[in-house]
Amino acid sequence: MSHTALRKMMHVGAMALIVSTATGVGVMLTADAAYAERGGNGGGNGNGRGNGGGRDNAESNSRGGNSSNGNNGRGAIASELRGLNAAHANQRAMENASPNSMPGKLYAYQIEQQSIEAEIAAAEVEERAARAEYDRLIGLSEDEIAANFPDGGYEDAITDAANDLLSAQGNTLAARERENESLMVLTGGRTLSDDALAELNRLLGL
Repeated sequence: MSHTALRKMMHVGAMALIVSTATGVGVMLTADAAYAERGGNGGGNGNGRGNGGGRDNAESNSRGGNSSNGNNGRGAIASELRGLNAAHANQRAMENASPNSMPGKLYAYQIEQQSIEAEIAAAEVEERAARAEYDRLIGLSEDEIAANFPDGGYEDAITDAANDLLSAQGNTLAARERENESLMVLTGGRTLSDDALAELNRLLGL
């Protein structure tokens, strides 16, 4: 069997491994999907952070156009946030607040989210590197395979690269799940709209 045919078989097998494993947890883990989630409404309950549209809308309402409509929008967001409006408190007040008070809970959430964001950034770096290595291997020509693997082992290298990619994707997903779980703890399991979440994040500098 030629290296080209073998490479195609390994690629299909490796991707089947990624898809089948990811399907087992209800999510197809791909690098592209992970990156898309970052800019979108990620997380299990549809309340992931980094919702650019929601934040833009919230800020637009606060600044723009029709003041009556803007005020109505701000009022609706404040109504939805309920006790989370304590995020209007200054940073020092939140830091010194009782841990069981809402300002104290908001401060704990703020610190935790900052830590998780760093985890997500590191996981994405790992994922991009794993994706690049996997793509490099499956893109080798027959001559390059012969030069890089004179004693064989190309199939094992692709399998290892696929496993590394799957592991990196899992790390990214796990960090995103922790991000969402932290939000659910803060809200008591209540789902926030995009605009309300964007406003909360803005107030907390996230």
